[in-house]
Amino acid sequence: MKYLQLAIKILLLLLGGFFILMAFDVFGTVNGSTWELIGGFLISISPGVVCILLVILLWKKTTILGLLMIALGIGLFFLFKFYIETSEKWLTILTVEIPLIIGGIILMLKLKEQSIKS
Repeated sequence: MKYLQLAIKILLLLLGGFFILMAFDVFGTVNGSTWELIGGFLISISPGVVCILLVILLWKKTTILGLLMIALGIGLFFLFKFYIETSEKWLTILTVEIPLIIGGIILMLKLKEQSIKS
């Protein structure tokens, strides 16, 4: 269980890096000044930075991290309106939403495991 939780934390760090990597498409647009492009980039990387900071700050507190991962998965589902035309967004749901929710559930299982042992 320990290695599975470590893998989930690493995958969450990679997901944050993926969000940051995808933010570089802001610079592909030709309209807008340099400062507008930099501002758009900073706004676009904010979800990735938040994911990475949450994992780093809550590395030892897996229960809280699990709850936040589930909340993030549900929040992103409604924020990006994945419930509208789901057939077009299934790949994003599979790569972002499902791993967040499953990872959060697995991190929450540690709480149940500790309560059984004690």
